[in-house]
Amino acid sequence: MAALVPWRALHYNPELVPDLGPIVTPPYDVISPEQQARFYEQHPYNVVRLILPQPPAGDPDPDSRYQQAGKLLQTWLQQGILIRDTEPALFYWETDYLLEGQPHTRRALVGLVRLESFDSGIVRPHEKTFSAHKTDRFKLMLQVKAHLSAVFALYPDSRDLVLHGLRQGLPAAPLFSFRDYEGSQHRFFRVTDQPAIQAAVAGLADVPIFIADGHHRYETALAYRDWLQARYPQAPPQASFNYVLMYLSNMLDPDLVIRPAHRLLAVRPLPNFSEEALLAQLPQYFDISPLPLTAAPFPANAAAIGNALTEAGQHTTALAVVTPSRQAFLLKLKPGVMDSPLTGHLPSALTKLDVVALNFLIFEKIMGLSNAHQDDEGIFHYDSTIAGALAALERGEVDLAFLLNPTRIEHVQEVASSGLIMPRKSTYFYPKVPVGPVMHLIDPGETV
Repeated sequence: MAALVPWRALHYNPELVPDLGPIVTPPYDVISPEQQARFYEQHPYNVVRLILPQPPAGDPDPDSRYQQAGKLLQTWLQQGILIRDTEPALFYWETDYLLEGQPHTRRALVGLVRLESFDSGIVRPHEKTFSAHKTDRFKLMLQVKAHLSAVFALYPDSRDLVLHGLRQGLPAAPLFSFRDYEGSQHRFFRVTDQPAIQAAVAGLADVPIFIADGHHRYETALAYRDWLQARYPQAPPQASFNYVLMYLSNMLDPDLVIRPAHRLLAVRPLPNFSEEALLAQLPQYFDISPLPLTAAPFPANAAAIGNALTEAGQHTTALAVVTPSRQAFLLKLKPGVMDSPLTGHLPSALTKLDVVALNFLIFEKIMGLSNAHQDDEGIFHYDSTIAGALAALERGEVDLAFLLNPTRIEHVQEVASSGLIMPRKSTYFYPKVPVGPVMHLIDPGETV
């Protein structure tokens, strides 16, 4: 049973920081160095200073940035930049955004959810994680003693009872209303009405929770809980460190959007890579047809490639590849390949996934890439748009691009419900949940 609880949230002081627009950022793992610098310059209270801190000038210790973040959070608390609510609350969050020119609104609640091991089946992952990211987040959590960024999670609710119940207690005005770094409009309401809170809590109690975005943060929260439990063995089950900050959205909402995570490779660290060998071996598993690249600049070819990929993906697993010599090909999986003895060790829920066909058939079988290669951030990069992938190729940041159709939400649910794990970066839920509107300050002596 999932345990959702209200809590005394930590957030920016509306009297001193009335507009969160220049304050919020995307999650830390999608912030580029250029964006990090821009967020730093944008506002002295931008949350990037906490979630992606820079080391103090002249300090040779790379871990000093974590201490810097911890000191800064305490300073902002002392100055009243950050304040804590005096009574427990849940939050209702609406996000208006555009996708291909069409308006959408994603709705969610934010609250604390009791941390559960994945073995329990109450909270279910769907992707592999990167070990380096978890180490980084754990070092930061040791210093800030807080969950700064909510885990984005989903739950199935065909009648939308959870959010409907919470909406019955909405105040007249939001705590914050702001436009973010991508132009999306947000309305963020604090709900203290007890019947509305209880309706949401009861509605979520009997459904599984699927992690959409934030696997590293959830696993880090588990590690931090275990670290504190060892130091405070007498702490009750309601201790604040036994809960994690979550943004929860109905996975059956038609405005829930998944984008693909295209794979971009720097092949120079791969001594055995050969474009000719790759193209010669692809016909083992795929029917190949060339895609003309005629538009200039190079990213202007994105629409044509995307249309071809979408059309082919309606009938079979389809991928596109853009090679170092700037040739592009559409790859359509040959019938029976993912049902053959070659893939007999793979569960059926995984063989339906385009990203599994890419990882297993191309990365492992053809290119001979190990898990270590695929975990190497110097080799593998990701982008959620074809235009962005082509731009990275044009700039010379990467050499080889594999482009995919987005993973379907029903496949995410099937994989997670089966206790299986997708390859890393199999999904890109859009838009990302901004960091900054609300946080969870952890005190081992407090309960929720």
